[in-house]
Amino acid sequence: MTVVMMLAAPPPATPQRPPVRTLDIAVEDAADPWSRADGSGYANDIVRAAFRAAGITVRLHVMPYARCKGMVIDAKITACFSMSPDLRPATGITLSDKPLFECMSAFVMSRNGRIKATRASELPRGTVVGAVLGYEYPAAVRDLERSGAITLQYAASEQTNLRKLVAGRIDLAIVNYNELKTLEYVSANAGVATKVQAAFVAGMLKSYIGFNDAHSQSAWARAQFNKGAAIIASSGELAAIRGSWSDHIRIATRTGTIAEKVEGDQ
Repeated sequence: MTVVMMLAAPPPATPQRPPVRTLDIAVEDAADPWSRADGSGYANDIVRAAFRAAGITVRLHVMPYARCKGMVIDAKITACFSMSPDLRPATGITLSDKPLFECMSAFVMSRNGRIKATRASELPRGTVVGAVLGYEYPAAVRDLERSGAITLQYAASEQTNLRKLVAGRIDLAIVNYNELKTLEYVSANAGVATKVQAAFVAGMLKSYIGFNDAHSQSAWARAQFNKGAAIIASSGELAAIRGSWSDHIRIATRTGTIAEKVEGDQ
């Protein structure tokens, strides 16, 4: 006798959920030209281009840096930029493989102010220094604060601190700058051009896009960003973005149109 075995049909495959193709990302509003209040900026262009190279569109939500950082720490949004390694206890943040840019963190003094220091050891104890709420700073800044050499007074932006500095309301300000976001550019943006100068450099910072793996999209988004960043670096697009913004800074500084982006660069 032949016995015919009837095999049960396999269950239908569970449909695979397509990957997210639009991501919501928070960005700082007051770090011109890295990131601006209107959603443009050098770092913004890099983030958009890297995700675009990975086939993803990003919606940038522009906000003060402290809120941007807090939202990603609380896993309320996929990512925030531009973030540097935080020296405080663990925040749950994982940074991109490579930084968006590097900068120096420097103490800045008023040309007419009472503090004329070229090194930290020359600061009078209790020197009041303007810092930005939520910003990361080099270890040297935190060491000076812990020792009592300086007292940090926080504001929403570096521009606000530079105006307070010139008005004599603080002794020094800390400004993060590099060859794109120059101190000359930042001080002109604050309306205090020629009235401030660098005192001494506290240290260097690398700034990244930061993710929190507690957010459902972040691990995937970080992998996609890293992939896209490698693509635009090898294709020459990253260099083109940098060149465009370098040209803008040079033109804007020369012509005095600091708050404007040259037409066609959006």
